[in-house]
Amino acid sequence: MAETFKKENLKMNKLIKKIACAVMAFTLVTGVLTGCKANNSKAAKADIPSFTSVKDDSGELPSKGTVGDIEYRMLSKDQMGCYNKDRGYYIDQLEQLDSPYFIVISAGTHTSSGSDIKISDFGMNGSTLVIVVEEYKESGTKYEGLNCPCAALEVDQMPADLLIISTAGEHFEKINP
Repeated sequence: MAETFKKENLKMNKLIKKIACAVMAFTLVTGVLTGCKANNSKAAKADIPSFTSVKDDSGELPSKGTVGDIEYRMLSKDQMGCYNKDRGYYIDQLEQLDSPYFIVISAGTHTSSGSDIKISDFGMNGSTLVIVVEEYKESGTKYEGLNCPCAALEVDQMPADLLIISTAGEHFEKINP
């Protein structure tokens, strides 16, 4: 009787090992075939929402002005360096009383020189500031040292909500400066 029990137990252990191996193999194959999409770092894509643009009648973005009740100033790359290697945006502010806010949009690290990003349009949709950025793979812009492609907008106050989206419909998420 004890010997029969050992044989049954041995058969059960072999069956459990086979099932465990099959489950692990299935999990690995599924991960490889799906490309591990759960860890995919691509931003979510969406349509650009409608908003009241600050562009003038000729379709140009004024370098400074008012959007809603917020005063803004577009900053050039010479005025604002970007050293953040992550893709997204962050809010920066000088350590002074009544300092403006700087909305810095980083394209992240690009392997090819010549990549760039710029604000192509922005405006208000209710209480949300919508900023649309355009990315260029071959702009001719050269970045040296720690710099990476970014765009910046200075505002005197922060809107209730902020949405930053590319012309391709990719959302930029908030990152740490």
